[in-house]
Amino acid sequence: MASFDLLSLQPHRVSRDLTGYITYIYGAAKTGKTTLATQAGNALLFAFERGYNALPGVFPVDVTSWGDTRALVRELKKKEVKEKFQTVIFDTVDIAGTLCEKYICAQNSVDKIGEIPYGQGWTMMKKEFEEVLRTITQLGYALFLISHDKDKVFKRQDGTEYNQIVPSCPTTFNEIAKNIADIYGYAEKYGDENGTSKVRLVLRSRDNSIDCGCRFKYIEPVIEMSYSSLVEAINKAIDKEAELTNGQFVTNERNFVAVAKTLDYDALIEEFNNLAQQLMTADPAAFGPKITYIVDKYLGRGKKVSDSSPAQVELIDQIVSEIKETLI
Repeated sequence: MASFDLLSLQPHRVSRDLTGYITYIYGAAKTGKTTLATQAGNALLFAFERGYNALPGVFPVDVTSWGDTRALVRELKKKEVKEKFQTVIFDTVDIAGTLCEKYICAQNSVDKIGEIPYGQGWTMMKKEFEEVLRTITQLGYALFLISHDKDKVFKRQDGTEYNQIVPSCPTTFNEIAKNIADIYGYAEKYGDENGTSKVRLVLRSRDNSIDCGCRFKYIEPVIEMSYSSLVEAINKAIDKEAELTNGQFVTNERNFVAVAKTLDYDALIEEFNNLAQQLMTADPAAFGPKITYIVDKYLGRGKKVSDSSPAQVELIDQIVSEIKETLI
């Protein structure tokens, strides 16, 4: 169990370093989505679709399976790779999600995800996709997610309908991308006063006709479609926030995602056995029922730690921690 010192906690500070954020941009083809992402610097492109032919200087890897994706994530853990690349781009999330679904189907010897009993296929697919994205951010990379757009009809509670522009990405993967993104924008084509076709990045929709949003409270709703404009807009939003807090909650240092603790199942089992032996030797009548109560609470009534599996490592960690905190 993690040990927390709540009294030493410090207030969170908003970072001006955009490489600590997750960005999700969608829009029609050839609107500069991938170009903007590559401008973040030292970008590694997971090319689920081949749309980089006109992008100079990008480092693309053609990805044709979810196995390729997992292999690339393993490469991202290497020190020399971290030194070379700063940004990872998923282009597109749509195809990445489709490959993830095929991967889970193959694992379970089915043709369709819905054929896995009790709806577990959807759960496994969602967990797999989230785990890969989370691992990339935990390794310290900036993450850009790219999708196309579509017009979707929604129904209100009163039965009336309305249209909204949304990502073309399948719902399961789209919701994951939206939930983890700090910056969620739509690349919108428009014509200027001279009739010239241009693109702008919509970060907030005033009439809810576009699905988008941003965690920065004072961000401009619409900006020019470029990485430098995005950096400028975010810094302006941070400056506005800083004015209200005298700058005490703003930093130039990069924000990092907390890295999940790796638990050693075998070591925890050994620790449990040593603790149980120590307590039962001291006073079996007093400690026996207490140990049983703790094990039952986490594994279920009548279950034994010796019958657990590595998949239950977090529960074993909880058992060991509670024994140490309450009985030792």
